Amino acid sequence: MTEPAHRKLRVLDSDRALFRDPAPRGPELKVRIARALARAEALPVAIPNTDLSLVTVDADVRGVELVFGAPDEIGRVRLERAAGAPRVSARVVMRDVQSAARHRPFLERAGQRFERSVSDERWEEAMDLARELARSPADVPMTFVRQFVEGIAQPTGLVRVGFQCNQDCGMCWQGRDWGRYDSDAVLTWIEDLARAGAKHLMISGGEPTMDRRLADYLARAKALGFERVTIETNAILAARDGLAAKLRAAGLDSAFVSLHSGDAATSDAITRAPGTHARTVTGIRALLDAEIDVELNAVMTREGLAHIAELPAFIAREFGGHPRLGALMLSFPTVSFDRELLPAIIPDPEALHRALSATIERASALGVRVRGLDGPCGPPLCAFDADPRVTDRAPVTGPVPFRRHLAPCEQCSVSSACFGVHDMAANMFGDSAARPL
Repeated sequence: MTEPAHRKLRVLDSDRALFRDPAPRGPELKVRIARALARAEALPVAIPNTDLSLVTVDADVRGVELVFGAPDEIGRVRLERAAGAPRVSARVVMRDVQSAARHRPFLERAGQRFERSVSDERWEEAMDLARELARSPADVPMTFVRQFVEGIAQPTGLVRVGFQCNQDCGMCWQGRDWGRYDSDAVLTWIEDLARAGAKHLMISGGEPTMDRRLADYLARAKALGFERVTIETNAILAARDGLAAKLRAAGLDSAFVSLHSGDAATSDAITRAPGTHARTVTGIRALLDAEIDVELNAVMTREGLAHIAELPAFIAREFGGHPRLGALMLSFPTVSFDRELLPAIIPDPEALHRALSATIERASALGVRVRGLDGPCGPPLCAFDADPRVTDRAPVTGPVPFRRHLAPCEQCSVSSACFGVHDMAANMFGDSAARPL
């Protein structure tokens, strides 16, 4: 699911001492793959009679990439074998254009040697290791998967069970192929957070309901004394096989659910998962019926702005003021994993202002509470005229690393209560991203 707070949460300085992390397997697996394919006993390894080294190995479920450099990466030899093909095929990808003419011939020859020399046995060994490496978040910072969160009144911990998801939102900051740690690691981190004094636990992903051990994590958290346990989810699976009721029985208190539009076609376009909007709505109902508190989160992407003002009416109509339904959080997009999508995701400031004005007006008329617009995950206050119905204009606690004040902000009467403009909006629209009040 989309990280609701693209929070950039600060982590305790004692982070590494706090958590009992499993030993990283990525380096070992990469060396074993290099040994199977290139007889290398360590990485990096110098290539005889050249100034190049085999620097490292990357792999996915389809193939292996041998990375060459001097020492920075210059190019890769991608090895794959199609189903039914008699042998491995090699493809060279140059990263350093300036040295391509000099080094491409060597990489081409290396690829040809791999095509001739990699036997079926060696290839199967390498691919078994490659699949294991692809499942392991070898290059993902540990703070992405477990955090003790500061700056929240209730001491809070966050555990992310993996990055697999049944949607593929373009604005998501995560890579879908980042893998996961095993359930024992997740349980250990929950214990570590309890020992450190966390009282509120957030379990996230990817999509946490895809993890078959989710109920076990919830039960363990409750047994350890967590006062409140929340999952961050798209709710697609919540209605399947009574899952919501099972999660409630295991100890789930609340769910933070991504619902980016009331319009099904728009929602499915944002999540790049046709047919899932209806399943999310059904899942929200299942969570509410199971007496789980639900808060909704809509990320205000460019493609969703045309319908965002209709969302409060959709919520009122579909969920009817259910007593377990909390606020609607409106979030500004974070930096997406696929940076090329940013121009199609970051909303135009004028369009955002019009859409927010209409959304707040309709939410107020319908009794749908809106929150988050004045927080670090929201837009600048000028995007909604610092409307007192959704902000108290309280001074911000301090700067956040992904937002900044622009020159027009110096003339704004509410600048002390505003985190400023998101970096992406400032980079795309310049000073026009701010309109001083």
